[in-house]
Amino acid sequence: MKFMALNSSQVSSSWLRQFGTALESEDVSAIASCCHPKVYFRDILVFGWDNRCLHGHSKLAAYLTDAFAKESQPSITRVELDESRPGLLPEYGPLTNKLPLRAVSAAFRFSCAVGVGRGYFSLIYTESGQWKALVVMMALADIKGHEEIEHPLAQRHEGNERRAIETNPHALIIGGGQSGLVVAARFKQMNIRALVLETNYRVGDNWRKRHPSLVLHSPKKCNSMLYRPFPNSWPDFISRDQFADWLEQYVLELDLVVWTNSRPLPRPTYDPTSKKWTVEVDRAGEHLVLNPVHIVVAAGTLGAPRVPYIPSQHIFTGTAMHSSEYRDGKSFFGKRVVVVGAGNTASDLCQDLVLQGAQSVTMVQRSSTWITSRASAREMFECMYPSELDIDVCDLLAMARPLKLMQKIEKQTMAETLKEERATHRGLREVGFYLETEKTFLSLWYERLGGFWIDNGCAELIRSGKVKIKQGVEILQFSGAYSIGFTDGTSMEADSVIFATSHESITNTMRPLLGEKIIAMAGPVWGTDGEGELRGCYRPTGHPGLWFAAGELAVSRPCSKQLALQIKAIELGLL
Repeated sequence: MKFMALNSSQVSSSWLRQFGTALESEDVSAIASCCHPKVYFRDILVFGWDNRCLHGHSKLAAYLTDAFAKESQPSITRVELDESRPGLLPEYGPLTNKLPLRAVSAAFRFSCAVGVGRGYFSLIYTESGQWKALVVMMALADIKGHEEIEHPLAQRHEGNERRAIETNPHALIIGGGQSGLVVAARFKQMNIRALVLETNYRVGDNWRKRHPSLVLHSPKKCNSMLYRPFPNSWPDFISRDQFADWLEQYVLELDLVVWTNSRPLPRPTYDPTSKKWTVEVDRAGEHLVLNPVHIVVAAGTLGAPRVPYIPSQHIFTGTAMHSSEYRDGKSFFGKRVVVVGAGNTASDLCQDLVLQGAQSVTMVQRSSTWITSRASAREMFECMYPSELDIDVCDLLAMARPLKLMQKIEKQTMAETLKEERATHRGLREVGFYLETEKTFLSLWYERLGGFWIDNGCAELIRSGKVKIKQGVEILQFSGAYSIGFTDGTSMEADSVIFATSHESITNTMRPLLGEKIIAMAGPVWGTDGEGELRGCYRPTGHPGLWFAAGELAVSRPCSKQLALQIKAIELGLL
């Protein structure tokens, strides 16, 4: 279908007038009629205090009927286009960079019973000659009278205020890595007293302890810290030490209250009457008791290192360690090293080991792996986070890409993607490497948190034979002082074995701290539910006053706002 002199603004305005009228009148049938039969309707705290993504007319109608029947929310009014900044204005173009389907997309704003909201829609032209919404996203942006403060550095904690946070925090955040600090920064701007507990002696040490050659696998724009983007002079792919030092400086610049060398002790208790926790904290050896209303676990998406049990390890006189203990490839100079695993970490370590002069490097690949070139990954991230757009605009647009739809598009365009990656994949199958061809980065990240790597040279090392592949097997046993046996009956001489075998789930790691009952009530964290929404992260768990903040900065940056809004709503008696 060709459109001569298509006026995107006119199309958007006309559709939004109908949609806004239907919302204001709470006419479910009229709302559905504005949408494509296969619509993806994403609601973030507008029609209910949770994340939902409704696919198709029937599910959308049932959801909105229930929502409008409730006394609280939504009372939608003042629905209008948001043309305040680049990236929000109506435009006509491809729905994604890989799909030929084109759409008219635009941002809008609205008011509701409790505050104001932001939204985004993508319209496609149907066979009936009408523009219908394939995607609609609506998100609560602020609660009236409790709006987010716009100028972080203008609000610094005075002495009495800091003491109040340290003695009576409203929220206790466990973990002072990037997610914990982003949540703390957001809470500060939402007037929620937050205290952060960080186990390490310095903020950023969780990164400093990793191997020196480490760089972030995604460009810096995608990894921007909330309110504080990285300097333009920095490289696109930030080093370990740059990121660690930035986290430490972030605490100072935003005046966050962080206790280092501090940790909660087992087992905090929750009083359903007072709706407060009792938490004993070890602060550099001093034991204190705090009574926060909320605990936010921001100790990572993944938990403790997962090390497989291998019989007869005591007879192995070489080095056996988890990848989290790997500090520097120089200590492996001249040694025969086996790396178990074939994801991002394994590829990084294999590459470092070759560069540092290991005698031999063998990667044990137990299942399939998706590999994408850094150039392809960079192109994908730059499409999602273009340099000319503000990061919060990029985050809004990302929120308007429902995961279920993106996974469907990923599947439809897999053949094209494989063609684009032919140069990266060349020669890998011939040396025994098992390439994943059904799922790419997006699905593997949200489903497994692994099973892929963004290639920075390891694929070429495999092709050249500098990294050898042992595929489809597990280590069965240590069969000698410098020997390991595999499940296929073969064996291999090795001086060192490094297990790049990922980590336990964060809930399993938190089990000794929080206790079996609380973890069982909380439910799973990470992965997606039936609607494609993240499970247990930045949304209610099964236990009151307990929240999890997980995921990369592209997740924690926007989702910290919805977490803050839910906690503020509870404080105000709205939720």
